[in-house]
Amino acid sequence: MLIASLKPRTMGGTTNTGLLAYALARAGHQVTCYDADESLQLAAWARDVDDFPGTVHEADTPAFADAVYPTMDHTRINLVDAGHAENHPDIVDSVLEVADLVIVTVSPTNPDYDRLTKPERGTPIAKLIRRSAALRATGEPPATVVLLNRCQAGANSPKDFSNLLTNGGKDGTLPRWDVLTTRIPRREQIASAVGFPCNRPERKAPYDTLVTELTRLGHVPAPGGPR
Repeated sequence: MLIASLKPRTMGGTTNTGLLAYALARAGHQVTCYDADESLQLAAWARDVDDFPGTVHEADTPAFADAVYPTMDHTRINLVDAGHAENHPDIVDSVLEVADLVIVTVSPTNPDYDRLTKPERGTPIAKLIRRSAALRATGEPPATVVLLNRCQAGANSPKDFSNLLTNGGKDGTLPRWDVLTTRIPRREQIASAVGFPCNRPERKAPYDTLVTELTRLGHVPAPGGPR
């Protein structure tokens, strides 16, 4: 299967992609990663550490669906860091054409919420996902979930923004999102993870919980099951 990690212009998307790859491997999955973000931070991370859980291929091309996807080993979980949607929508469009699951990383802040739902410039992520249906064999957009990131312990903002996203905004007129109950906390050991091994409990526990939830919801197969 193919999981696309997508985000508006926010912090932590590549971090979440990498730490999710580690967690999937800990759960028993074979993982291959594709760096479709023009910054290529995920590919650099894999070069910097000895324990990254799989190969990372550079794949920042608007021909992703035609040139990269057919070469994948689909018995594995393939994880794509698709980068900031408003920076290179042509790449994101091609990734969405073939993704099985989209995980949208969003911080519970007004700027991130605005970038996701009504950016000053660029195309809203909801529209990118919706229009991908026309290019997909199913005629439907890929399954999509929102992952709240950099959540402050004890703060009301994660719950508040989860409600906004789930209910279509304050007046119910905006797109409604499926928001995961797993929340990635605001912790220095997570924020500074890129380029370093995943050998600290703070970098493991939230992402193990994420894999458990994705598996329970049927978005990720149990290890050894069909992809």
